[in-house]
Amino acid sequence: MRRILLFLVISTFACEVFSHESYKTASTLIENFRDEMYLQRIDDATLSQMYQDMLVILEELDLDEQELLFRKSQAAYYMARGYLAFDKTEEVLESDREFRNSKFRAVQKRYKNLEEIIQLLEESMSLSEQYLTMGRDARGIRQYAESLSQIATLKTMSYLISNGPKVQTLAREAIELDPDEIKAHMLIASRYIYSPLIFGGNPAKGIGIIETTVQKGSPDREDMHSINVALGVANLKLERWLEAAYYFGKAQEIYPGNVYSAAMLSFCESELE
Repeated sequence: MRRILLFLVISTFACEVFSHESYKTASTLIENFRDEMYLQRIDDATLSQMYQDMLVILEELDLDEQELLFRKSQAAYYMARGYLAFDKTEEVLESDREFRNSKFRAVQKRYKNLEEIIQLLEESMSLSEQYLTMGRDARGIRQYAESLSQIATLKTMSYLISNGPKVQTLAREAIELDPDEIKAHMLIASRYIYSPLIFGGNPAKGIGIIETTVQKGSPDREDMHSINVALGVANLKLERWLEAAYYFGKAQEIYPGNVYSAAMLSFCESELE
């Protein structure tokens, strides 16, 4: 009997160790994929293959159903973000001008695979919804909100008006559950920084939120990049070219070669000449 009990204890411990390693592997896979998306060292086709390979590995890991749903939701979200990233400076600057002038339809037309991008974001949201039925927590709510924030301007204007405000509501719910959920804080700040004036844009207010946010939690590589890019955009909108150039430069240090931050840095430097 004692041998049986000892075997059960050892078996349980071994499973926990194996499970822990699987969770760690899943996290590393997602982080590596995320970083490749931001670094833009590979083309969309290669990134897509990396995405497909990662899904296969995630399915083979010893993850419980809820964890698998969360990781697959993240994967779909980052794949969509990869497709949304422009590869040329001119495209970045032109689309940025169009977005700031609320010409969302013009930006949409720049994406030849818009339907695929929307499908990926819808899949990410669906996976997050399934995840949340098993337990509502900050990271699940935030992940859903991040995908919703990306898809909001890719559909119709009525969709944006109906669903755009939900991002803020969800972000606040995530923060209530976990005050250190930095990405949720950034969703709130982004609304004021990236939104055109007609949709409530207020760069100065966004800067204030970020200044408070950086004191919370432990920002990861993506968080630091997002913070610097957002501060760059906010200062750009306020025509503080030197400050904007500084933050875009910091973003380039985090993800060297990222086309968006490089393009915006170049634009700010041209304004300083």
